[in-house]
Amino acid sequence: MANYELMMILNPSVGEENITASIDAVKKELSNAEAKIVKEDVWGEKKLAYKIKSSDTGYYVLWTLELDGKAIKPMNNTFNLDGNIWRYMFVNLDA
Repeated sequence: MANYELMMILNPSVGEENITASIDAVKKELSNAEAKIVKEDVWGEKKLAYKIKSSDTGYYVLWTLELDGKAIKPMNNTFNLDGNIWRYMFVNLDA
């Protein structure tokens, strides 16, 4: 198990209910991958450095995880299918 950070930018215009549903879906996917969530930091809506889909703002969430790196690829497929997730990135903290 390695230490990772997962940063995610969600579509802020879909409403709090859909944002919460997307965050819950991410947590379920992490649980299915047997990841341990060490810390969850919801930053909320912040101004973007550049527009994404004509929006100046994005909803940011940061997770610190203990995760087997082999589980990342299947999660990428799931995250790519969620239209509310605009961007995400896994960073290996141990590297």
